[in-house]
Amino acid sequence: MSKEFSRRELLSKAGKVGAGALVAGSLAGPAAAASKRMQRVGKKVPTGGTITWALEQDPGGIYPFGATLTINHTANELMYDSLLEWDPKLNIKPALAESYKVVNSKRIVWNLRKGVQFHNGQEFTADDVVYSFQQILNPPLPGTTATIGQVPGIAGVTKLSKYQVQMDLKAPDARVYGFLAWGRYSAMVPNNMYQTLNPSTSGIGTGPFMLNGSYVPNDHVNYVKNPHFWKPGLPYLDAVNYKIIPDEQSRIAALRAGTIDGGVVSPDNAQAINGTPNLVVLHNLTAAFRELQFTVKAGENKPWADKRVRQAINFAINRQNLIDKVYAGFGRFSGHVAAGYGPWVISDDELHSKYEKYDLPNAKKLMSAAGSKGFDVTMTTFSTPPDYAAMAALIKSDLGQIGVNLNIVPQDPVTFGAKNSAGDFDWDLTGRGMRGDVDGYVAEFNPVGPTGPTVYQKWFTGWNGAPQSNPKPIWRLVGNGRITLDTAKRLPMYHKLDNLLIDELVEIPLISVSKFFVVNKRLKNIYVAFTDFNPALRTAYVVS
Repeated sequence: MSKEFSRRELLSKAGKVGAGALVAGSLAGPAAAASKRMQRVGKKVPTGGTITWALEQDPGGIYPFGATLTINHTANELMYDSLLEWDPKLNIKPALAESYKVVNSKRIVWNLRKGVQFHNGQEFTADDVVYSFQQILNPPLPGTTATIGQVPGIAGVTKLSKYQVQMDLKAPDARVYGFLAWGRYSAMVPNNMYQTLNPSTSGIGTGPFMLNGSYVPNDHVNYVKNPHFWKPGLPYLDAVNYKIIPDEQSRIAALRAGTIDGGVVSPDNAQAINGTPNLVVLHNLTAAFRELQFTVKAGENKPWADKRVRQAINFAINRQNLIDKVYAGFGRFSGHVAAGYGPWVISDDELHSKYEKYDLPNAKKLMSAAGSKGFDVTMTTFSTPPDYAAMAALIKSDLGQIGVNLNIVPQDPVTFGAKNSAGDFDWDLTGRGMRGDVDGYVAEFNPVGPTGPTVYQKWFTGWNGAPQSNPKPIWRLVGNGRITLDTAKRLPMYHKLDNLLIDELVEIPLISVSKFFVVNKRLKNIYVAFTDFNPALRTAYVVS
């Protein structure tokens, strides 16, 4: 639940006090409540005005398909729509598809909303849906096929009529609805868009805002109101300008000066800013969590190919110290499924007392059992935002106690994303974002993909032969979880899967964190979304 900063939280470090999310329906995924401050909108809501919002990273492009950086979707989500959408509580709602019919467990017919216009005036029809899904299923450059693991098993989409398409599935797939509502990889674009413009810097969608010019790397992405948006009366704003400001002190100075209307800040700076006239601090636990990723490749026989070494690393990391020192106490331990993601998660008690307990003696014992006295390794991470560098330094100190010497290499987000997707790393300290379905958090553990090499094939070719490892039950659970449509049956499958993964630890989940917005008081109807993006700008407005 997105909240204003309170004195109680400042005193109690209330990241633990109330940032949960609940599940709303068998396919709807998590439902994070929107801000209590979010005002009821009606006929008297002011319209007009321009706001400037700071992006804390360069998005590396605004192309809609195959992007690995979370900030990419933040930068383009105002422009694009999908067939379905989430409301602020993450209930699934119709969007460009006004209805659908499940013909059988492997076929869905989608009825498209009539009269929708793209930003170039072209009508949205079935031809555009067919073209868009061709890109979704095989992301063209500059996108990467590494994102296909997040895409449901769609065999193909065919046109039935001008306003109706048929989606055929390779198998029953519980991920379809959440994937479409998420929107990150399911934008609807006009037929042949990639042949008519550079999708890295330009784009055409049906969303509430359309590009004003083009994206300029490391500077800005500007949007103006779509006067023909399919939701009557929206958007309220005339324009939204994204200013790319990676340096946090520069963002804070701009917020204080009133030259920007909102942006993300760290928890420590949020506390310092709280109470400043004309500024409001909001926060919420998001689906984003921090994770340590490894590659375990055939023939390399790196020390962490031994599960006992990975377990030692896990127990040597003091997660509460990370939460307290980097995130000012606002955070939670996380399993492979993000903390707050409804009933799919491992309980806090189990994480604290068993799976992620800080236990240095046990870590040393495991290293000894593996015959390891320690080793040197390069850990790459993001150069921005600064919390990654702070986390990396603390992890380096923790792991030094078991003889693991980290060489920390910060990379710009574009380089980091490309190398991560290609499996070109030993260790990556990274962040995970929202997923449309719980399967999205474990998709990389499936060795079989629809097209091209999967993340598993790029990262984990040596896992099956690693000492003490037996990932085959994991493969079965990942595969069966995808095709099981009954949530009551899915829940125990994913609970077992998360328990197996947190024992194998070919990835080490660390902590889920809260995101902090600082906004000018003139900006209303704003909240921090559990999705880790900023959909609130679609319905925000300003008052004088």
